[in-house]
Amino acid sequence: MMGKNLEICLNADDHINLINNVKTAFKAGASRIELCGAMHLAGLSPTPGEIETAAKALPSNGELLVMVRPIAEHFNVDAALLKTMTSQITRAAQLGATGVVFGAIANNELDVAATAKLVECAQRNQLATTFHRAFDCITNSRSAIKMLTNLGVDRILSNGTHWADNSNVMHGLKQLQSIIADANGQIEIVIGGGVTANNAHILWQLGSEHLISLHAYSGVLNSAGLVDPLLINAILQRSDNEQSKHD
Repeated sequence: MMGKNLEICLNADDHINLINNVKTAFKAGASRIELCGAMHLAGLSPTPGEIETAAKALPSNGELLVMVRPIAEHFNVDAALLKTMTSQITRAAQLGATGVVFGAIANNELDVAATAKLVECAQRNQLATTFHRAFDCITNSRSAIKMLTNLGVDRILSNGTHWADNSNVMHGLKQLQSIIADANGQIEIVIGGGVTANNAHILWQLGSEHLISLHAYSGVLNSAGLVDPLLINAILQRSDNEQSKHD
């Protein structure tokens, strides 16, 4: 399994290239797409039309994860926002998503009550769940990992640095090692935030004995903003090389 689960974040606002980008990503070996609108705001919920478009281009074995983040300002979820998010989760399922990506925190700790309701809604709609980089705002990551695992969340997205720092994943290697150790194979750790063909071989090694995947955005785009199969191949090939060393 190691080295095979590559998740590609796609900008849903790029309507002209969306279908081709989805098809190219999977053809080149990606396992999943994370669909986000408003990437200039670090990714918000895409529109129903964008979800439908991406779902139609999905191969039978491909996963389509939909960002559920209605507002950019913060990760606090009040009752009104929770209602919006659960309705977006249900809508995503109806439109062909296989998973959703969300986060809810309060005072730099996991908002257990809101997260539980979001997970429950997703599971009711048979969707996989990823807790996004709101995780990287949480003070006590070990405790959060345990709670997210207990809530039945499938994956946690992190790059090992504080969300507000806007730092490259390579600055978070030590923290990622701790996170992966704390997860102990009970919950998948998705490593993202600066993943490229140049650093993938180091990142794959972090998960040689644990459940991890990589998440790339700009690292798989060419100068025209299109998904480049050669860059995806390079990220996956690095992992294949590492795998052969362990075999």
